[in-house]
Amino acid sequence: MKVISDVFGEELLQKIPCHNSISNWVKKCGLEAYNKSGASLENTDYAQIIDESMMIGEEKLLLTIGVPAEHQKRPLKFSDAHILDLAVAKSWNGERVCKQLEKAEKKVGHQPDYVISDNASILKKGIREAKMNHQRDISHSLGMYLERTYKNAPDFSGYIKYLSQVKSKYCMTNIAYLLPPTQRTIARFLNLSSWVKWSANMLKTYHLLESKKARDIFTFVPANASLIDELFDVVQCIEKLETICKHEGLSTESHRKCVNHIRATLFRGNFRMKMLGGSIIGFFNEEIKLVNDKLKAHNNSSDIIESIFGKYKLRKSPNKLYGVTSNVLLIPLFTNLIDKKNERKFSYKYALETTQISKVNKWCLENLSQNLACRRSRCLNKVA
Repeated sequence: MKVISDVFGEELLQKIPCHNSISNWVKKCGLEAYNKSGASLENTDYAQIIDESMMIGEEKLLLTIGVPAEHQKRPLKFSDAHILDLAVAKSWNGERVCKQLEKAEKKVGHQPDYVISDNASILKKGIREAKMNHQRDISHSLGMYLERTYKNAPDFSGYIKYLSQVKSKYCMTNIAYLLPPTQRTIARFLNLSSWVKWSANMLKTYHLLESKKARDIFTFVPANASLIDELFDVVQCIEKLETICKHEGLSTESHRKCVNHIRATLFRGNFRMKMLGGSIIGFFNEEIKLVNDKLKAHNNSSDIIESIFGKYKLRKSPNKLYGVTSNVLLIPLFTNLIDKKNERKFSYKYALETTQISKVNKWCLENLSQNLACRRSRCLNKVA
């Protein structure tokens, strides 16, 4: 509404349009933005970022975006992202991922310098079959090495068990304000920092707790003091490595900084920390091989695509039966118009006049599947 008002003037919106009109405007402009998304990357060095969403109904959305290949000396923003491919399926495999990568490549007209993704096997296989360079996402990769180091460690597993028990048992009591933050069920090792920092703070203030009951409940914290100190140092190191890579990109200089920081922190810890540090240095040594003289620094974070998924999930229907609907076209429109310069360049008049709803329906028929809500309605409303 704000964009339309800015472009066409207040007189167009003397009356508030119905929600169907606004929805149609979004779909028309979104399809226009999506069809032309690769044009601005034709004569530039670019990279692709690919990822699949969590289940939306019975489907997964596979999203491929184009971003500048050269790091911009800052984390990627929405305005850097060009939505090259939107695809929906009940499940994905390496062969199908490969086809979507090639489809996105054709949209631009030349192969990306590299592709960023997490370490999911189907994504790695798809990138490999497409014969593209794979730059692994820094956060997911470091989380993977943390998981390999600590997941099966008895002291770590025991401490996690204590946290879970306390969280569930005392959530409705007068000490609920002291409880640890909720742990993620999926990708738990990407979110260690919140409860590790809680543990470190609780360790410092344990002897100051006024209630004897509280001290009795949290007695497992000082009992695991050495583990907490170790995890706090590890998390601090991981966060520093992520900050360097996201703000400076992956280059020979940032590689040197990361390796030196690991040696100054993890290598001064116990045997387990040294093993973790060695694994992470091995990861950086492999990743830096993809950085050549053509580009000074690569992007190696897929945070932007996670944020785009978040924006879509915030706006989609909460009814899981709907799955992925035509409203998914708001994604290319959102990334295209988040920047004021792009907003002024976009031809709303042309998009609204030339993109008929029939084109939107045709695109949905070719790219989306019938959602569960429609199937439910047709089944339950049958007339004998």
